[in-house]
Amino acid sequence: MKAPYAIAVLAAASLATWMLWPESERATSAAASAAPQTVIARQPAGSGATQGNQWFGAMPQGEKKELKRVPLAPVDSSGSAWLSMAQAREHGDARTPPIVRDTEAQAAPDANQVADHKAYRKFEGSQHARLLASYAAAAETELPRLRADVERARAAGIPEQEIAKVLEKIRLIEQTRKDIAKGRQ
Repeated sequence: MKAPYAIAVLAAASLATWMLWPESERATSAAASAAPQTVIARQPAGSGATQGNQWFGAMPQGEKKELKRVPLAPVDSSGSAWLSMAQAREHGDARTPPIVRDTEAQAAPDANQVADHKAYRKFEGSQHARLLASYAAAAETELPRLRADVERARAAGIPEQEIAKVLEKIRLIEQTRKDIAKGRQ
């Protein structure tokens, strides 16, 4: 019972909106749908349409504009975006760096270590020590490269504030490496 009333109210509201819609906007929207390959641009009005006849008459009278058809620029359809995305999904993107996998397999705890709390804690300690050792080894190889980057930045005239950020990172990496070395000895 309620559905027919709702449909009748919606139909009446749609009809009233269409009847109250300004005639000039109805004509331009009908003309725009007839020619899909054009874009509508506005030019100063000279038709004498008053501002009261327009719904969106918020523009000042001097800037009132009339619609004019402008042809669209040709579109290059030889390289569509979806095709590029599909190829990147299937074959990868040449710009991405390669994924480097660990050469050694991660050690997993055996059933005895999992069952015994102290043995598992010892296993975790050895894993943590291995992690710290790999950090210290990576710091040994990366620090000379970072120092070379600082020298190149100075030669290129990079502001000293930016260089100071890298120098602070170098200092923190060295401090962490020294702390790891003290803990292992």
